[in-house]
Amino acid sequence: MTYKQPPLNRGVDPMRMNWLWRLTCEVGYVTVKDAIAALEQAGIQVSHERVLGWLKAEGEEGYYPLTIAELEQNLRALRSVRLDLFHHGLNDRPNNRS
Repeated sequence: MTYKQPPLNRGVDPMRMNWLWRLTCEVGYVTVKDAIAALEQAGIQVSHERVLGWLKAEGEEGYYPLTIAELEQNLRALRSVRLDLFHHGLNDRPNNRS
């Protein structure tokens, strides 16, 4: 089967990207604690309630809308933490000759 771009099944509101954050967290095994730690490492203080609210759908109690700018910020912070962990792990290998 040749690749075919899938249809856009939903309207995308850049001020409400919670659905994409939830999907990213599920695929990337990202917990609320992971997100908080990554953001804190990036110098961004965020409450547990807000991060938890990003995982909720509009209308659910505790919902906080997540903008596309916040989504990018969160992903960049997580990427930085995971790259640091990856590189740290490589440097800790017994056969590392660097």
